[in-house]
Amino acid sequence: MPDIEKIKISPTVSEELTPQELIEIHDKCIVRLDQTLLPEPIALSIGTHSYKDRIYPTPFGTYGNFSCLVGASKSMKTFLKSALIASYIGGKSNYYFPDMRGHDTKEKYVIDVDTEQSLWHTQRVAKRACEMVGNNYEYFKAFSTREEDPKIRFQFIEWIMMESSYRDNIGLITIDGAADILESVNDLEYSNKIVQGMLKWTSISKSHLCTILHKNPGTEKPTGHLGSAIMKKAETVAFIDRDSEHNIVRVLPSYTRGYPFDEFSFTLNDDYLPKVVNSI
Repeated sequence: MPDIEKIKISPTVSEELTPQELIEIHDKCIVRLDQTLLPEPIALSIGTHSYKDRIYPTPFGTYGNFSCLVGASKSMKTFLKSALIASYIGGKSNYYFPDMRGHDTKEKYVIDVDTEQSLWHTQRVAKRACEMVGNNYEYFKAFSTREEDPKIRFQFIEWIMMESSYRDNIGLITIDGAADILESVNDLEYSNKIVQGMLKWTSISKSHLCTILHKNPGTEKPTGHLGSAIMKKAETVAFIDRDSEHNIVRVLPSYTRGYPFDEFSFTLNDDYLPKVVNSI
């Protein structure tokens, strides 16, 4: 893969492009109507749906795009992330979520970047996914970036996806959470740069990125300009609603670009592992 120009997170004045550079952009971006294109392949599906008498997996996320989990604080968003990671890897995870599965995953890296939890908690979350799979998956890499500054976290994620030894073979990458890779979720310019980064990274690497955001208290929207930008650009936005009285967590396909997966619920079993409580 050729060297990729990095996303500039600090404000700069754009230089005027030369005519030759504009011609190159023209040739790169033109959509050729006589070319046969295939849709982005599914990375992770939840359940199935029928179309013209055929059954298809219902995509949660496809390669080359990104998704987002949104929920209130302590709503078990990270437990759902563990389920997505485990289901993407496979193994024994179908015992916990039988209708959630990964596609074209062989020898692809699964990368989990945590931005707020301690090293111990980050390891515990990673081990949870491995316990659901039934073994330590060789290509699963977890990182705790709590001690780093937001801009460094951003640059580190970009390096992983664009320059590191993982870059040509990333299947799924999670960022828990997106609000910690910029100084303020209400900074409109930086928020747009973050989302543009996600669009570019996933498009070039052909991976699927899933991030996590908090929900504004009393509303059904993720926090700040960052939340608004992600909600507009993400392929799938799933909302998580915790029912503490009945000890279940509802997952709703609030915004989807394609066919939506069915709402489902999960709880924690005796081993403190997430497990679906109704058929999807």
